[in-house]
Amino acid sequence: MTAPPMAAPPTSAAELFAVSAEVARELAGAEHSAWNGQVYETTGTILGLAHWDGSLYLDRECIVEPLERMYEHAGEEQPGPTLVSYRESLGTLLHEQAHFLGPLDASQEAACKAFTEPGTRQLEEGVTEAWTQDHLDEYIRRLGIDQVAPGIESVDAGGYYPAFVPAVRRITAELESRSGLAHGELVDVLNRRTASDQVALLTTVVYNASNLPALEPPEGDTRTRLEAVIRDHLARLDHYEQSPPGHAAARSHLTAGLLLEALDHEIRVVESALLTHPTACELPAPAARLTPSPLHPPLHTPIHSPLHTPLAGTSRPRTARSTTAATARAGRVR
Repeated sequence: MTAPPMAAPPTSAAELFAVSAEVARELAGAEHSAWNGQVYETTGTILGLAHWDGSLYLDRECIVEPLERMYEHAGEEQPGPTLVSYRESLGTLLHEQAHFLGPLDASQEAACKAFTEPGTRQLEEGVTEAWTQDHLDEYIRRLGIDQVAPGIESVDAGGYYPAFVPAVRRITAELESRSGLAHGELVDVLNRRTASDQVALLTTVVYNASNLPALEPPEGDTRTRLEAVIRDHLARLDHYEQSPPGHAAARSHLTAGLLLEALDHEIRVVESALLTHPTACELPAPAARLTPSPLHPPLHTPIHSPLHTPLAGTSRPRTARSTTAATARAGRVR
């Protein structure tokens, strides 16, 4: 559902920065933003940086100045390239503020530590950028910028991280389909988490979308192996980060497919093992004298015995063998 614009939209770049975190938090439905309110202007190759101490760094020439000009010429018609520069600046602002989002009990220290683990950065950056691309127009409307820069919603500013975003989109779309989630729902959920538990959450979704919750005992270690598969494949995306965007996007999409195939293979192997060798159950103690002894009379007299003449019109019965039905297993829906 689209929310109305702010009651008092920002009228300058400084005011925009001041409200940017809270509007992003509300848009994402997150519990908390770790932004500390500080914005630092930088020069160099980095357009934006969400520092672990809660500070926001934005490039002066590429991000801050275009937004200042946007408010200086508020309401004026602008050519396409100018609108693209505005939109790119706002996309960077939303992307960096999204990095700060998380649960109330999340810590930037834990997220920073997790960034050193294989696959964490690739997933976190891919999720953040995919979510930013999906929600930038809504962010613009909530801030009233569609009135400040008429036509800004009609231009395409592309995006960043082509080595990560296609993989995230393919993986999450497939898992949403398997889990009965709405399109984009998994990206939204992951974006509300920090880097410290995004991979674990993705692993849980993979596990719960299979038959394993109904088959594997609680002490099973399949989750650990699935997480290792996810981390290994996501870490490979680093190889394409410096490639041309088209090539990076194609390899990212392909790597996601290989990841999904590897997960499916691991799940099939475990399911097959559990179904072929089910967990042993304890049988009741045998009753006494199940097997007749030469020292005791038989437990019962058979209807047809070599000592009896078969009944007229009947044939000697064949030996029958039957088994009890296996325990039913219920599926688990997330």
